[in-house]
Amino acid sequence: MKKSIITIGIIVTIGSIALLYDSNKKEVLLNKEEITNNKSIAIYVKQEDGNYEKTNTIPENGYMLNEDRSVCSNNAKPNWNFKTNILKINNLSSNNTSCYLYFEPTTEEVNTILGNITVNKYTPDFSKIATTDEGIFKTNDNDGVSYYWRGAATTNYLKFGGYCWRIIRINGDGTIRLIYDGTTCHNNGEVTTDSIAVENVAYNTKNDRSEYVGWTYTEGLQRPTNNNEGTPSNAKTKLEEWYNTNLANYNDKIADGKYCNDRDFEINEFVQEWSSTGLTFNYLARVRRGTSSPKVLCNSYDNYILKVGLISADEIIYAGGRTEMNKSYYLYNGQNYWTITPSDWASASVYSYNFIVRDDGFLNGRGVHGLRGLRPVINLKSNVNITGTGTINDPYEVV
Repeated sequence: MKKSIITIGIIVTIGSIALLYDSNKKEVLLNKEEITNNKSIAIYVKQEDGNYEKTNTIPENGYMLNEDRSVCSNNAKPNWNFKTNILKINNLSSNNTSCYLYFEPTTEEVNTILGNITVNKYTPDFSKIATTDEGIFKTNDNDGVSYYWRGAATTNYLKFGGYCWRIIRINGDGTIRLIYDGTTCHNNGEVTTDSIAVENVAYNTKNDRSEYVGWTYTEGLQRPTNNNEGTPSNAKTKLEEWYNTNLANYNDKIADGKYCNDRDFEINEFVQEWSSTGLTFNYLARVRRGTSSPKVLCNSYDNYILKVGLISADEIIYAGGRTEMNKSYYLYNGQNYWTITPSDWASASVYSYNFIVRDDGFLNGRGVHGLRGLRPVINLKSNVNITGTGTINDPYEVV
């Protein structure tokens, strides 16, 4: 089949529209109308049977460019912003470039323990908070592909054990990760103490050594020799007391989940090695927050296998939080509560800091000796039976 081309020069004319090529940036921008009106552009759209069909028009909203398959000559790279309907072709190495564009839907249907769910195939912008229901996305965890809810989610309510929970994500092993929402289900943006299971808890009662960020810790060590050793944090003790009182009867449905207490730290020109009371340093989760690059992959030596734990700072970012007030996403409750994630060690103040979600939804570090709330996180086994649609009026329910 002969493919048509688009030729780009110093000034490109498509129909009656002139486009200016920036010789400094070596790029050209084309909007949807300009491309659609041009009969010489090669456009291919993915069909339901999986094949690509040639067309003369850019598909409607809800499609994204397959950047792995789309190609341009002369080492140019096409990038399509499906939200603004702008095609950017950059890294141009000459004035004559031909491109062949392959489009596919931005979402896919995935069969899970909850039935079929619609999953976004693109990566959200983690440099911004999520204030609307952005849907479900995917990432990789230690067990495979994980599906997570982002923003003002409306389909992640679940009832279990006499409580309401919000689904954080479906883990790579098929289990479902939940965060406590209270004795009843709450709307996004609602201020409530009901979603705090244990109030006014210090993560650790001591704060003057960097190791006190640990879910368990051994004084003088960055982390215990293994996760079965060390002194339990105060948060761990209080949370497990709550679990044993309220959920122990449901052990047969609750999986042994993985909880990442990531104690890897940033090495730089000032800090080359870990120390208990030495120079200030940041833990890598704080670095990831700054670069807007969260992850739920975790080193095995920081991955605790538990019946109950806390949400991680990275999971907060996936859900739509960051260093900015956000009273709209589903994790906001108008309260201060702990995560399991270390933030930094500040030698000047002699404080160990862990991340919290503030009462305005802001993700920030606070001294581990401060009093904050605990929101339990559990994981349901992958073989439980679930009904419902996940809305606040028809939550998923384990039967």
